[in-house]
Amino acid sequence: MTGKATGFIDFEIVGNEQGVQAMLNKIDSALSVTGLAEFLYGAVGPWVKERAANRFVNEGDDVTGKWLPLAPATVEIRERSGFEGSHPINKRTGELEEYITQGQIGVTSSPGIASLKYPENPPRTKSVREKMKTAQQGRSNPHTMPRPVLGLNEKDLTQVLTMLAFFVQKGSVSK
Repeated sequence: MTGKATGFIDFEIVGNEQGVQAMLNKIDSALSVTGLAEFLYGAVGPWVKERAANRFVNEGDDVTGKWLPLAPATVEIRERSGFEGSHPINKRTGELEEYITQGQIGVTSSPGIASLKYPENPPRTKSVREKMKTAQQGRSNPHTMPRPVLGLNEKDLTQVLTMLAFFVQKGSVSK
């Protein structure tokens, strides 16, 4: 560089009050209880449902870990009962998978809060309730290792926050 710089730069910032107000109104609407309920129902619920379905297909994931293989005695029982042996895990009659992957998305709201519950309703039959408990927690008699079908982790939180940022930017799930 030769010599000393003698120029200068001017910045001019022009405000657009109407544009700023429109943007703030959009953010206010998206982050209202009604907006957050729409976000939970239209974006987060389907995403949680898809994660659960993929967990069955892949027999586990980054949240639950790879599901442990079935015990040889369990494989024999399944085969004697007319089901496939070692796979698919957590699927014999299809009741548990159907409950998890076809469950309804429940969103409730009250002043200042919107919340999501998935599946919305508890299992209707004792059989599905027992399968759900065994999958999530395992069982001592007969000894059954847990093979969780529901769960979320920090990657899920990051995904939900990213989806929320896009939701606020767009102003709705459907646009």
